[in-house]
Amino acid sequence: MNLSDKIELLIKKKQMSSSQFADVLGIPRSSISHILSGRNKPSLDVVQKILTAFPEVSAEDLLFEDRTLSVLATKLPTTPSAQEILPLTNLFDAPNDTASESIKNNLPESTIVRSNLRRSTKEVNLGSSQTSNDSILENVPT
Repeated sequence: MNLSDKIELLIKKKQMSSSQFADVLGIPRSSISHILSGRNKPSLDVVQKILTAFPEVSAEDLLFEDRTLSVLATKLPTTPSAQEILPLTNLFDAPNDTASESIKNNLPESTIVRSNLRRSTKEVNLGSSQTSNDSILENVPT
């Protein structure tokens, strides 16, 4: 069995189309088509990509004509269904009963900003160049 036949057998055992096989290897689909039709022989690059993508395939089994290709049939993983994805779409959504601080406390936004500014200016001590709270608060819109 030659290398092209072994590649065709590998594709069948993996239950893939030749296009899927080319995509997995990262090579043009036409390259696989030409290999399977016998027009071209696989390059060393293609063989290396096969061995990398399918580590269960031994280089000896793939390359030597007197060896048979022993590969277990495994399907490609399928994409998850919409039912599997849907619960994940709400993963980072906030619960509906939470509201912003201004809504919870029934306070206008400017009051909260003023409160936070007062708190931050008390925490920051700039030594001799202290800025008064009033000068900072004058610039806050009401």
